[in-house]
Amino acid sequence: MAKVLDWRRDIAEGLFWVGLSLLLSWLALPYLPERVPVHFNWRWQPDGWGSKAMAFWFTPVTLASLWAILTVCFWLAGTEKGQLRLDEEGLRWVKWLRSLLGLMLVALHGGMLAVGIGWLSSPRPFLMPVLGLFFLAVGKVLPHLPRNWVAGVRLPWTVLDERVWMPVHRVAGWGFLLLGLGFLVAPLLPFWWDFVPFVGVLSLPLILFGYSYWLYRRVSV
Repeated sequence: MAKVLDWRRDIAEGLFWVGLSLLLSWLALPYLPERVPVHFNWRWQPDGWGSKAMAFWFTPVTLASLWAILTVCFWLAGTEKGQLRLDEEGLRWVKWLRSLLGLMLVALHGGMLAVGIGWLSSPRPFLMPVLGLFFLAVGKVLPHLPRNWVAGVRLPWTVLDERVWMPVHRVAGWGFLLLGLGFLVAPLLPFWWDFVPFVGVLSLPLILFGYSYWLYRRVSV
């Protein structure tokens, strides 16, 4: 367990991702206009702008904050006593997801800077595939997560009963895999296709909520 709960390694990896995002910001800064597009409508046309400083700092600060919060949560979950403690294998899975989150945020940051500079007209060509790969990774990890309070589909009836946790996470895994495929193929299709995976993102939590409650009532009889 000591090797998995390695503060120095966790901090070093977090600094790597934050430093990489800052490097991208520094390289792009001389070429960024005073007003940088930060929000896009359903046709992927810019309809909201931010300052140079916002474009420079937003992702590094967000990444550093998320990394710190997740590291503390993983440490607490790994040292907790009882059935909800994350064992070594569980910690490796959630830390792998945390690393993928860092990679995704850096990739999105680089893409948004490219849009700000004018190299790309919209974030669609990179946003959709990056989200697709991330969702595919989440779908791969979810069925392997042991019951815990820090990662996964954490609902009262999933955390309470192993017989609910495992089936729900298998369904969630397939759901995220399908979402990932939808996002990956989106740039090859007309822009209206984007509504399909985005509606899936909104629908999947509702499906998992209803399924987990139905399964809990069934196994509790």
